[in-house]
Amino acid sequence: MKKKVGIGKALVVLVMCGTLTWTACSTAWVNEAEQIVAALIPATANLVALVAILQGKNVSAADLQTIQSAGSQAGADLQLMQSLIAAYQQADAATQPGLLNQIQAEMSAVQSTFNGLLPALHIKDATTQAKITAVVGILLSEVQSVAAIVPLLNPGAAPGMMAMAAKQVRQQSPLTASEFAVSYNATMTAKTGNAELDHAAAGLRIHLHGKSARWASAGLLK
Repeated sequence: MKKKVGIGKALVVLVMCGTLTWTACSTAWVNEAEQIVAALIPATANLVALVAILQGKNVSAADLQTIQSAGSQAGADLQLMQSLIAAYQQADAATQPGLLNQIQAEMSAVQSTFNGLLPALHIKDATTQAKITAVVGILLSEVQSVAAIVPLLNPGAAPGMMAMAAKQVRQQSPLTASEFAVSYNATMTAKTGNAELDHAAAGLRIHLHGKSARWASAGLLK
C-alpha cells in the first residue's frame, strides 16, 4: 500500500533498532517527524479558519471561541514540539532522552486538546458537525501515530514499553507529511451537499512549498 511504502524506510529503521545503529533510528524518525509537525501546524490553523468563516451561520460565537482556543493551544504546542525536534537534532546523546520526554509531553498535550474539543461543541447543523469531526479526527490520528514512535527512540525505555510501542506503530503507522496533506485536503474539501460549507472548505488546503519542506495554509494565501 502507498501509505506503508511512503514511510516504510523510517519505520523499518525504527522497528529494527536492535540491528541498526541508533543514529540511523533517530535520524529516520526526526527527519519525517519534523515535516509532519510542520504540516500539522497549518492544518490546525485551517480548522480554525473554517469555523471562523461559518460563524454566525452554522456555528455559534461560543463554538467559534472554543475552537479558536483549542486551535491556539494546539498550535502553540505543535510549534514548541517543532523547536524541541530541532533541538534534538543538535543535542548530544546525554541530552536527547530529556528532549524526547518533552516532545512526548507536547504530543500528549495536543492529543488532549483535540480529544476534548468535539465534546465541548454544540453545533446543531449535522453536516457542519460531521465536517469538523472528520477534520479533527485526521489531525488526532496523525498526532497519535507519531507519538507512538517516540518510545522507540529512547534506548533507556523499558523493554515492555518498547514492545508495546513497536506493536502500535505496526498497527497504525503515521502517514508521511505529504501523505497526510493529501488525506487532510481530501477530508477538508470533500463535498457535503451544503454549498456554503463546501465553498468555505474548498480554499483551505495545505501545500508544501519547495525542497525546504515549508508548509503553508491555503486559507492564508491570496
